Amino acid sequence: MMATMRCDHPDIETFIDAKSDARRLRNFNLSVLVTDAFMAAVERDDVWKLTFEGTVYRTVQARALWDRIMRATYAYAEPGVIFIDRVNAMNNLAYCEEIRATNPCGEQPLPPYGACLLGSINLAALVRDPFTPHARVDEERLAALVPVAVRYLDNMIDLSHYPLEARSRHHRPRRCAGDVW
Repeated sequence: MMATMRCDHPDIETFIDAKSDARRLRNFNLSVLVTDAFMAAVERDDVWKLTFEGTVYRTVQARALWDRIMRATYAYAEPGVIFIDRVNAMNNLAYCEEIRATNPCGEQPLPPYGACLLGSINLAALVRDPFTPHARVDEERLAALVPVAVRYLDNMIDLSHYPLEARSRHHRPRRCAGDVW
């Protein structure tokens, strides 16, 4: 599982420290959603507002908060950081979604209520004459497998049931560009 929290949320310090106890939140990844504004505040060592729904609950020094994130990451490998403004700026589907998180390993950026369906091809199984000067990938087998894998994943998207109902057009599972991804 993956949990994310914005760098300006009032509970961010508790979130940063959540995995300091190795018995808590096992098998659960945490990442702080870091904004461009926060990184600029870190550079200037500005005061950073911790807000929720328009209310400022308190302020902290931006650099001290960044250092806290980095110390926690060094000490117990959590939380990670997602440079969320950069991710959204590079999102090819920005016209129909806003990225809010990733899957637990970070390969797939996700909008609210988004689902992650991954597949892979075992390239090692396609190596012919391994550990010899003639080692090579069987390109014909790879060319035959790729369309099957793409069709499989496309079918999985069509068959997947999303666990939560979308609340508005901005909170629905990603379905863009004629359902061809």
